Amino acid sequence: MRRMRILRVLRSRTLACGCLTGVYEAYDGRVAEILDARGEECADARHAPGRLVFSTRSGSPRPFGSDSAGDAALTA
Repeated sequence: MRRMRILRVLRSRTLACGCLTGVYEAYDGRVAEILDARGEECADARHAPGRLVFSTRSGSPRPFGSDSAGDAALTA
């Protein structure tokens, strides 16, 4: 699993299921949306804190569940 060093938070949003995500920019220029907190009523088993929801690598977006890693390991 490849680690990301987070440069800054770009924004956050609440998903329809109540989960909270954060959009982060890494030092290497990648942008990733990571699930920060699970909603109390969320029924989606894939929604676990720290899970990668979306990332851009080399300019191509990858939606949730499209890469095999699935999780984003964060270091400050």
